[in-house]
Amino acid sequence: MGAPPRMLIPGPVPIDPRVHEELAKPAQPHYGDEWVRKYHEIEDMLRRLFQAKDVEVYPIAGPGHSGLETIAFTLLRRGNRVAVIDNGFFGTRCADVLRTHHVQVEAIPSKWGEPPDLAAVEKVVKKGVACLTVVHNETSTGMTNPIRELAEVATKHGAWVIGDAVSSLGGIALPCGEWGIETAFAASQKCLAAPPGIAPVMVSRRLLEEADPATAEGWYLNLFSWEKIKKDWGDWHPQPTTISSNILFAFHRALELLHEEGLDRRIRRHQIIGRAYREGLTGLGFSLFCDEKYASNTVSSVRPPKGLEAMDLIKRLRTDHAISIAGTLGPMRGQGIRIGHLGTQASPEFVEPMLTALAGYARKAGVQHTEDAVDRAMQIASKAAPAHPSREPK
Repeated sequence: MGAPPRMLIPGPVPIDPRVHEELAKPAQPHYGDEWVRKYHEIEDMLRRLFQAKDVEVYPIAGPGHSGLETIAFTLLRRGNRVAVIDNGFFGTRCADVLRTHHVQVEAIPSKWGEPPDLAAVEKVVKKGVACLTVVHNETSTGMTNPIRELAEVATKHGAWVIGDAVSSLGGIALPCGEWGIETAFAASQKCLAAPPGIAPVMVSRRLLEEADPATAEGWYLNLFSWEKIKKDWGDWHPQPTTISSNILFAFHRALELLHEEGLDRRIRRHQIIGRAYREGLTGLGFSLFCDEKYASNTVSSVRPPKGLEAMDLIKRLRTDHAISIAGTLGPMRGQGIRIGHLGTQASPEFVEPMLTALAGYARKAGVQHTEDAVDRAMQIASKAAPAHPSREPK
């Protein structure tokens, strides 16, 4: 059996040994003094990560989209009008999820890979919507939406914002308090570099106070259930149900490593590695699916040069180089490849083998000066400070 493939899909990401160490420990009780201490430390670290005051945060056990459903069950009611930015696979997914909550969804479409028209957004929200849902970083197209400007438009007309920060929290700047984003959700296995299984959720206290608990639907994905349990059992069991101790403690350790590195430093690392990939990929004949102005620093989504087929390239990378990447989604399926550079992936040690492998295929397809392209990319990537001076477990 050969070595496991390098995981360069858009999450899950390779796990730091110090985080993995928590997964290997015997299971612990999901309550008690040690549990409560770490649970409260997670809350504190999440508040610092979302960069917002007067908010509540919750480590929901589940996939990232359980965070969206939690917000919907807690704050939305049947018949509410909700606007959704729809310019990629996950924008469409958000609209689909919200429709199952019996709200009136008004999708605001734009071509995949293009930013939404702010005037069109304002035209919708000024008619009266409860909220505007925005995928901050659309991994299907490798594009970061202008969530700050969108939040300004929404809040100007009395709508609050749901920020899908699944592939941006901890890797792309998202100061929720400063930008007026009152609800957001993420996923543990992306920029936070923890195992899958935790969906961090942030909600402003204002929105919780204005919502009527008696009309909220659901139980587990209803934050009023979480608040009641926290009030009644908070000194020994602050969450409603069992959460795996290994998953939660690994999440705790990953957040510790993030804050040891420093949020600004981690975001800077993602900026540098994102720029390195764009320099290298375009030099190898690949083309972005979006304007470089909006290109993501955590996921590159690109069309191969003439002579290379995306799906074949994905298979050959796995077979020839033990590198796993992803393909494009939805109507773009088969048109491109997606490379993750989130969390632990945002490192020169992953950039070089990835681009070197692609350079070999590009050269055979007739692309010239491939070595120069890789060299330029690595000169940029070398400026990224390592996430942690040592990866040895403590």
